[in-house]
Amino acid sequence: MDLAGCLRERFGLELFRPGQREVIESVLGGRDCLCVMPTGGGKSLCYQLPSLVQPGLTVVVSPLIALMKDQVDALVARGIRATLINSTLDAATQVERIAAVERGEYDLVYVAPERFRSTRFNEAMGRTRIALLAVDEAHCISEWGHDFRPDYTRLGLARKRLGRPTTIALTATATDQVRRDICEQLELADPQVFITGFDRPNLHYEVRYASGENAKRQALADVVGATPGAGIVYCASRKRCDEVSEFFRNELGRNSVVYHAGLQVEERRRAQEAFMRASDAIVVATNAFGMGVDKPDIRFVIHYNIPGTIEAYYQEAGRAGRDGLPSRCVLLYAAGDRFIQEFFIESEYPSREVVGAIYQFLSRQEADPIELTQAEIKERLGLSISEMGVGASLKLLEGAGLIERLRPRENMALVRVDSEVSLVPLLPTQATVQRRVLAALERLVAAARGDAYFAPHDLARRLELEPPQLLRAIHELEERLPVRYIPPFRGNAVEMLDRARKPDDLGINFALLEERKAREYEKLEEMIGYATSARCRRRTILGYFGDPSPVKCGQCDNCATRPGSSAAAAGAEPRTKSTRGTPEPGSATAVVRKILSGVARTQGRFGKTTVAAMLCGSRSQAIERWGLQKLSTYGLLTEFRQAEIVQILDNLLAAGWVVQEEVERFRPVIHLSPMGWEVMKGTRDADCVWRLAPELLAKLGGRSRSRREPAARSGAQPAHDLENALEQPSASGPNVLHPFRGSDAERRGAPEGSGPAASPSHPSAVEAVREHLPGYYWTWRLLERGFSAADCAAIRSLDVETVLEHALAAARSAHPVPLAAFLGPAELEVMYAVLGLDATAAVDRLPEGLPPGVRSQHIELFRLELERSGEASQA
Repeated sequence: MDLAGCLRERFGLELFRPGQREVIESVLGGRDCLCVMPTGGGKSLCYQLPSLVQPGLTVVVSPLIALMKDQVDALVARGIRATLINSTLDAATQVERIAAVERGEYDLVYVAPERFRSTRFNEAMGRTRIALLAVDEAHCISEWGHDFRPDYTRLGLARKRLGRPTTIALTATATDQVRRDICEQLELADPQVFITGFDRPNLHYEVRYASGENAKRQALADVVGATPGAGIVYCASRKRCDEVSEFFRNELGRNSVVYHAGLQVEERRRAQEAFMRASDAIVVATNAFGMGVDKPDIRFVIHYNIPGTIEAYYQEAGRAGRDGLPSRCVLLYAAGDRFIQEFFIESEYPSREVVGAIYQFLSRQEADPIELTQAEIKERLGLSISEMGVGASLKLLEGAGLIERLRPRENMALVRVDSEVSLVPLLPTQATVQRRVLAALERLVAAARGDAYFAPHDLARRLELEPPQLLRAIHELEERLPVRYIPPFRGNAVEMLDRARKPDDLGINFALLEERKAREYEKLEEMIGYATSARCRRRTILGYFGDPSPVKCGQCDNCATRPGSSAAAAGAEPRTKSTRGTPEPGSATAVVRKILSGVARTQGRFGKTTVAAMLCGSRSQAIERWGLQKLSTYGLLTEFRQAEIVQILDNLLAAGWVVQEEVERFRPVIHLSPMGWEVMKGTRDADCVWRLAPELLAKLGGRSRSRREPAARSGAQPAHDLENALEQPSASGPNVLHPFRGSDAERRGAPEGSGPAASPSHPSAVEAVREHLPGYYWTWRLLERGFSAADCAAIRSLDVETVLEHALAAARSAHPVPLAAFLGPAELEVMYAVLGLDATAAVDRLPEGLPPGVRSQHIELFRLELERSGEASQA
């Protein structure tokens, strides 16, 4: 049968989607492939159709049991010989399925990556002709992917054991680095890489800025109210899922289901089925929900909290609009959400000390297996890390071969029946289910001659009951009779494999973990960059995956310019510069410059809440304690409420004019960026993308009225306008901090809530604002803050050569320039080894032994830094 005929007769399709035929023909030709297709692009067909037209077995590796079952059920309904082998089956059924596979009764078999741990399975596969190995969700194999799973790393070895069959790896989300890693891990032979593109033209991307929970819920209500149909709302935590679902029910009168890992398996199954059934269903979920959910008519996906990576966002948002109709992907962004993701990163990569302490604690336990939950381990050790951190530590110990975490279904329930005679006659004759269950429990207890351990799922299957029916009957028996039921231990019981190691010698590569952790922080910054950028959303996403688009999409919130655009067709509100309007330019510019002046006056020592309080003339104790009422910018915006100034500051953060940094954990401070200084000085237009409530936009567009009485009563000098404020010296001593004098410790030494320390070396406000600063200062400032030379070039629209010239100019003016901005760690190590502490004669002639990337300018930077720090050789 030809491919088109098979497509039509077995799958009911007339045409291949883009790229499918080429991938299938390559697979049938015996070529290893990496297939990258967007969500909904038809990846499954690329291995399902070949399984029908070539002899031999296709083994499909899939990460989710629910996904396997759905796909196998759909294939069987089409008359295709497919099955699955996973832990939902009892041992006898698994043995029979494996035997049937060996006998050639199936064309496809779906397994989880953990299945290759089974000796019985591996031996059976060794006796079977494997025509194709398909690795679905292949990004899970890469340590640099967003959903790394250790069991996937064993698939390269499993492939060798299978005799290196033709292999196809499939994913919807993979950067270039991840794609290379997939091919290396699986040891694919000269693989053909198919990338059909990441673009989903029917999806409208937008970001709504919300400074707090109330603003987020209002934005959530706006989007859901304007977008009929089914939708997913993703939240970062289980608690937030419950709260948002309650908001839907109590405030919006909409029902929603909740889905997260804290629910029982049966509860999650019911939630998913309810969502799949209804055309207007809403599910509020963590990222545990979605993979394998094939609901084509999802009209919106809302992220209530920012995800940790662009990969995760693209995959989750991509669950909208699989039917090709317009759908919305909305991110509700608050700057504070980054701390949630940082918490997750810190939990995922526990320290050497924490992992060692947990190992030592477990090795001293006498029980085997050890049935302690992660919360109990945390409590007994008094650990400061989260339960997630304990779980991550256990995962590391298991990967090092020191422990084995038993799967939850391997843990047994306990039943006790306190009676020497049967209690069945005491039940009503019409209680047929209860009578059957009690009789079965009594047989278990009799066989055990006391307390009996059993697997509830196995008992439910034997009694031909659904697991919820069994549990309901047992609970009813507990209420009526002397029956005691203890459910299975809900954690992963731990079996110690090695108790003899020292806590500081566990065989775990903590240096590699630190490298991964740093990469996770980089990915988080990239995700925040997406949320705060004024660039086309679609171009940002496509560019991240190496699939650049040459033009703006005209659909996302940053591109939409007129009513009737494709963005409006998707249900989004059209806008030009703002979500609901544009303030009058002149008055808005004056307000922005006043706020930026206030940020500058506070010298990078305070958070946005304190800066806003100072600008609106707050008379709080904190303001007086730190003398902020003496600043000339105090009370400059008394016509605005503190919360309103905070909202405007959020927009200035998004515009990149104000920068937020942490001086200590969870204590962010704000300061001006180079662009912010230019806007404040009037050398750059105050052209901002406004995302504010209509009433605040109107207020921002009106004339600012300075109410001087509150300021006068507090002893502050009245501020008529920005120029007046900038001319007035501060009574407290320091004025606006010159951006290139004073160390970071001097500028940001105190946390939010601390005050400015006097420093007579700082220039006056007029000097700081009006002084003509050379262009190299702005480049140097970026280098000092850790940006690479390439980053600086992109930010300032320069070439890298000019950035290097600016760095030299700054270094010659005694400003420290980090060489790491220009050279990698290996180059730096060789450079230091060759030059030592005497590079004075190395500028005119490059010494031998230096890496190719090192140039005379780099050596001069090295020499100037040695001189500046006083470390240069005096010989």
